[in-house]
Amino acid sequence: KYRKIFGSRGFRAGVLYRNIDWFNLLHFEYDMSVPNVGHLDPQRGGCCTTFPYFVGKILEIPVTMTQDYMLFNILRQYSLDLWEQQISLVLKKHGVMNFIVHPDYIINQREQNVYKSLLGRLAELRRNAGVWIPLPGEVNSWWRQRSQMKLVKNGSEWKIVGDGNERARLARAVVEGDKLVYVL
Repeated sequence: KYRKIFGSRGFRAGVLYRNIDWFNLLHFEYDMSVPNVGHLDPQRGGCCTTFPYFVGKILEIPVTMTQDYMLFNILRQYSLDLWEQQISLVLKKHGVMNFIVHPDYIINQREQNVYKSLLGRLAELRRNAGVWIPLPGEVNSWWRQRSQMKLVKNGSEWKIVGDGNERARLARAVVEGDKLVYVL
């Protein structure tokens, strides 16, 4: 009922408490209720990926960064150190960085300073590393468009066909030493 009233396309369950078997009953386009790792969350477990994926017709955009509550109130960290580690790991794998920051958890100056530092770091990544910083609805639109693209062989080369292919990049994974790297 409220999805229709407010024109909402996406959903996130309170405290990330979820039952993915119910997702399609909600009739949303996307959800953000599944952490990639949930060892500090009220409902343990996670999806073990930093990439969006489909659960039926719903796109799941996993929460990939430690939440502010966990950072400040459980781990008692007031620096970017943990988020920087997570950012680095996700960037190396070309995944999605999905943060949850609650306005009521950053009322105090100490927490606000960490949040402002995070925003500054993300702005720097956008400016210097070309990191795309979309709203969840934009991720949903892109991932759905991407899922409809096809990879086809054109002579001796491969190309991406389908709506939005001008935004897509073809990469191949190769092993260099003991690491998997992507070559565009």
